[in-house]
Amino acid sequence: MSEIGDPTFNSLKLLPGQILQLEFEGYNKNRNRSQLVGYYKDRSIIISTPIQQGIAVSVKLNTKVKVRLFVNQINGACAFESIVIHVSVTPFPHLYLTMPDRLVLGEVRKSTRAAANIITSVVIVTIDGQRKSVPSVIGNLSVDGARLSCQQLPTALNEEINIVFKVSVSDIEHIMRIKATVRSIQFDEARDTHFHGLEFVDVKASERETLRAFVLSQPHSS
Repeated sequence: MSEIGDPTFNSLKLLPGQILQLEFEGYNKNRNRSQLVGYYKDRSIIISTPIQQGIAVSVKLNTKVKVRLFVNQINGACAFESIVIHVSVTPFPHLYLTMPDRLVLGEVRKSTRAAANIITSVVIVTIDGQRKSVPSVIGNLSVDGARLSCQQLPTALNEEINIVFKVSVSDIEHIMRIKATVRSIQFDEARDTHFHGLEFVDVKASERETLRAFVLSQPHSS
């Protein structure tokens, strides 16, 4: 992503309920999930206080925070830094943040992979023409591919398979049905597990947008 000085937070035209990922300075490095409540033009942003184990996270005044989100209007990622200027617990826990001086905007890169643990069904066609569903797990996911693990998957390099899995974006579950090509196969003898590197094929625009939003909202894998 690159810094772009012209667009402002107001120009993003975000709606209440927009999902935000927060990193508070001095707290753990985990991203805390929040929602946009609203904003006062050029003055302040109001967001919900992140909840952990049913309790609002205790945030001190003047805490610096990094905010990340996926913006449909620009079909890309946005990040900025801000400061907590007011903390309120009524009528629900929420925070007031300073308006950012600048935004960092950009596309989610193809190389960006989200760490995941997604139960997946791999649909393959056997030699006799029968369709077979094999359970597996997506260990990381990007806009253009995934790393799949399973004990046994009867497939070969460059073979096309179909995978079915769910991802949650903005509290909405999306069922993804994607065609993929097997680009690598590795076997971990200690864990008796096969790892398959997949490249997605002919992904629909709506599915690609959902994948971008999901990847942005998750911790990234190396």
